[in-house]
Amino acid sequence: MSKNIRARFRALQLRVREQRGAVLVVVAGGMLALTSVVALSVDVGLMTTARVEAQRAADAAAMAGAGAFIRSPGNSGLARLLATEYAARNSVRHLSVSLLEDDIVIDTDALTVTVYVYRNRNRGTAVPTFFARVFGINEVNIGAMATAEAAPAGGINCLLPVAVPDRWYEAGGSGNDPNDYNPEDGDRYVPWMQPNTDPPVFNEASTGYTDTDLGEPIALKSNTANGGLNPSWYYPWRPPGQSGASDYQTNVNSCVDPSILFYVGINVDTEPGNMSGPTMKGFQDLIDKDPTARWNDRNGMKCVVDDGYQGSDDSKFCRDSPRIRPVPLFDPTEEPDPGAKPFTFTNFAGIFVEEIEGKTVYGRWLGYTGVNPASPDEDTTAGPLFKVIRLIE
Repeated sequence: MSKNIRARFRALQLRVREQRGAVLVVVAGGMLALTSVVALSVDVGLMTTARVEAQRAADAAAMAGAGAFIRSPGNSGLARLLATEYAARNSVRHLSVSLLEDDIVIDTDALTVTVYVYRNRNRGTAVPTFFARVFGINEVNIGAMATAEAAPAGGINCLLPVAVPDRWYEAGGSGNDPNDYNPEDGDRYVPWMQPNTDPPVFNEASTGYTDTDLGEPIALKSNTANGGLNPSWYYPWRPPGQSGASDYQTNVNSCVDPSILFYVGINVDTEPGNMSGPTMKGFQDLIDKDPTARWNDRNGMKCVVDDGYQGSDDSKFCRDSPRIRPVPLFDPTEEPDPGAKPFTFTNFAGIFVEEIEGKTVYGRWLGYTGVNPASPDEDTTAGPLFKVIRLIE
């Protein structure tokens, strides 16, 4: 091999070695970049998970807080307590959620609760990173917000099978019996919604039951069917497909068919007879389901508590009870006719059944109840008193 050929061959070998070195540099750099991307994607995934967990905690806390307006309307203390409690049941990257006072915003007029969940440097709870520390990012702030409201319900179920007249304005004056509806003496009833209007027309001057009646005592007595109308008289009614004392008593102590949605304007039939015996037996069975439930009216609490806590002003003792049930109301100007005749529900309210004395059931008016209200609907309504809890932000 000539010197010239050998020189060219050595030059070619040198160029190959140089290219191999360059490829190694490129491959090494590419692997470093790929490793960095994979490492950062792990941190991004962890931060995304933390954000989802924070949002879940905020949603749960806001829903629970707004739920207080069903159990005890206007009770901001209970709303704050429930929001804090439900937030703590959740965790963000294995750290239990802890809310500060300013993290919960309560509006008792709009019936909303807003909750902010934070893990950040200011609180010393920022979420630590793993691989991002190589780039000087040791921790990341995480936050979430949710607002829930007690919105008007489209309907209500699990009604008591007794209907009572809606409240009216009592004119007073000499000769006007305050225990009867006497329009000729000035008593008047203004429904909260004018019937048969599209869209609905609401009356701000309505005289019916509202949340301002929360905690007011109510007595339920069998109507005497002798003329006049007493605010305490109840009128038995029956849902479609049911009749008789057995069905009626079951509907008192458990629930009218929960698949049936009742709303303002729906027509039902009265139950023939006063059903006095089945009514008392059904209400006693209902009380026996939760015998320790008591009404607490101390310092604006106005909620159900366990026996022994009637004098407490601590919201944590408020609770639900099967003895809290919705009851339908009717227009006192249209007293139901006896004998399986149709009549119309014009409103709904809730009552807590306290006790039975003789043939009278005593209870407390509630603005709202937590008995499975239906979601808001454009075509139906459960009236101004019943709410359903939903997230709005």
